[in-house]
Amino acid sequence: MDYRRMKPILFVSVIMNSVFISLQSNEEVLLDMMASGGELGWLIWPDQNGWELVQRIVNGSLLYCYAVCNVEAREQDNWLRTTFIQRHPTARQVFVKIHFVVHDCSSFNADSLACKETFKLYISEADADIGTSFRRGLFCKVATIAPDETSAGDMRINIETKVLENLSRKGFYLAFQDTGACVAIYSVRVYYKTCPTTVKSLATFPETVTMAGGENHTPREVTEAFVENAESEDQPRIYCKG
Repeated sequence: MDYRRMKPILFVSVIMNSVFISLQSNEEVLLDMMASGGELGWLIWPDQNGWELVQRIVNGSLLYCYAVCNVEAREQDNWLRTTFIQRHPTARQVFVKIHFVVHDCSSFNADSLACKETFKLYISEADADIGTSFRRGLFCKVATIAPDETSAGDMRINIETKVLENLSRKGFYLAFQDTGACVAIYSVRVYYKTCPTTVKSLATFPETVTMAGGENHTPREVTEAFVENAESEDQPRIYCKG
């Protein structure tokens, strides 16, 4: 027998301990208003004297935004609803990042006593796209959006990020309600976060959806690992940080 032609067979038997490292997450986008340009197709209700899709020049670039400015009329109730946003089955929490401008009420004349400097964000979950049907009673308030800086002749873009938690249906709609502000929404970005597939210490950890939230949220522990040709004294684990 020619032992020189024999291929070596490698058997790995390793005692693995837990892997205690944190992974930084990636963003998986569900909706990007700016990427859609003028082809958004969002629902406006009522369809007159409320929100409208307009073009604006910002820093030399042409942008589309949804704007409304009925500050002198009382009892405004203008709604802007997104298209149906499909949810990833394991993403029960998603982020909503909004770029917007709110004009200072003091920049209007004295008749604008009904002027507001806020607008509201709502959500309605659903298992299927309901098209152009719109019922206000199906929407739940997420937050009142207030600017850090209002604009008076200039344009000061504000950024607000909200977390939608405990989602359970196949998808959802977002809606923005105006009750008398002069506001323009330039960007709405909806996304969730994942930690990528990772190989560490002979273990392969699958892509994992993070737990949404801020600094007070505990990183998500991932224990479903495939360990090839290895033995582990303890279940390998890794932490996915949102």
